[in-house]
Amino acid sequence: MEQKITILDNSIVNTLLEQQQQILNLLKGKTNDSGEFCSVKDAAKILNISEQKIRLMLDNDELKYRKLGRAIRIYRSCLI
Repeated sequence: MEQKITILDNSIVNTLLEQQQQILNLLKGKTNDSGEFCSVKDAAKILNISEQKIRLMLDNDELKYRKLGRAIRIYRSCLI
């Protein structure tokens, strides 16, 4: 069995760690832009409507959102 060795310098490792942290923050509904995104549940609370109605609005392209895997993050600016 052949083994392969990869050599990474610190800048590549730091870049990968920063990207990973950004993805985790996005999944948690947080960004560096003081909460640019929120979850479906949070959006429903903000608009005082059901989560099902939020999902219907997403299906009808009434709200701007991002999808990471199965997680949906809605732009807070669309809720105001």
